[in-house]
Amino acid sequence: MTDELIHDPVHRTRYSFRREGENMVVDTWMETGGGLPPHFHPRQEERWSVVEGRVRFQLGKDKRVLTPADGEVVVHPHVKHGLSAIDGGVAHLRCLVLPAMGIEDFLTDSAAAAREGLFMRGGIPRSMRGARWAARFLKQHREDVVMTFPPPVVQRGMVALLARD
Repeated sequence: MTDELIHDPVHRTRYSFRREGENMVVDTWMETGGGLPPHFHPRQEERWSVVEGRVRFQLGKDKRVLTPADGEVVVHPHVKHGLSAIDGGVAHLRCLVLPAMGIEDFLTDSAAAAREGLFMRGGIPRSMRGARWAARFLKQHREDVVMTFPPPVVQRGMVALLARD
């Protein structure tokens, strides 16, 4: 388990990680207005639950508000999902990622870039340095997470132009 929380100031989240064999439990604390943009996982299943607070959860085209009383939401591979904290205070969520693969690296790399100011909400780079980082990031993590913005054709172009090895 990570001893300290990983802070992402752009998405207004903090994370802790705990391995369970090949799987990972990710605890997320999300400030009001914070959120994870729409994305999908090519090979992983996620099982989300709200421990405390209220979140708006997008699963495919469906959007709904979840609380601890709603239990677990299963997100299958290739299903677009995103979430945002609503109301006052901090929402605490728990996600079981099956299998973990590189999810911890994805979240810690993104949080580090957020702390460096490389991108804004929506993943928009702040500079050419941020654009190069975003292209390398998308390329490095495409087996684990696929962002739905910018559109795939734009992502492919960014990777081809800016993420050359």
